[in-house]
Amino acid sequence: MVQVIASSWALLLGMGLLMVGNGLQGTLMGVRGAIEGFSTFELSLVTSAYFLGFLGGSRVTPQIIRRVGHVRVFAFLGSLISAVLILYPVATIPWAWIVLRVVIGFCLSGVYITAESWLNNTTTNETRGQTLSA
Repeated sequence: MVQVIASSWALLLGMGLLMVGNGLQGTLMGVRGAIEGFSTFELSLVTSAYFLGFLGGSRVTPQIIRRVGHVRVFAFLGSLISAVLILYPVATIPWAWIVLRVVIGFCLSGVYITAESWLNNTTTNETRGQTLSA
């Protein structure tokens, strides 16, 4: 188990940080949306848009990985996440946030799929269960 973690600690650390950031972002959306004066209905649309993007990302990402590879997809989606997060304070209208949340959902779904398939490709049948459980 130690060998498995030692060989993929950077990927696991990156995924952990992305998950923590995503959780904080979900909380911040409601607070910041209330400060901006969004209605409850608008905030529900903003929140739901994430899952629309998540669904789209889970459908499209495997095809992208096959075309350009794990490293490029992971780097692109991670960079796009950080770029989109910078746009929230700039565009303070609900429809812009809905589009941004769709993009964030797409990217996070893609990052999760990329990391899982990357780990699947780098492990053997004997260590796959230990790797994915880590």
